[in-house]
Amino acid sequence: MAAFNRCIDVLEKADANPQDIEVLTAHALTLAEQIDEVRWSNPAKALGWLLGNETSEPAARKASGTG
Repeated sequence: MAAFNRCIDVLEKADANPQDIEVLTAHALTLAEQIDEVRWSNPAKALGWLLGNETSEPAARKASGTG
């Protein structure tokens, strides 16, 4: 997604054809939707991922002695 955003930014700064920018933006949005669908297609894994990200941060701080 970051690559799409960089390309769109470059095209906007270069005064590229607005239709080209629209097409690229539409493709980026479609890809983002597909990524979200895959990410959330298994609710148990999604919940585990969310909880894992929430709980890994404090554990890392405790292990390093900063928490």
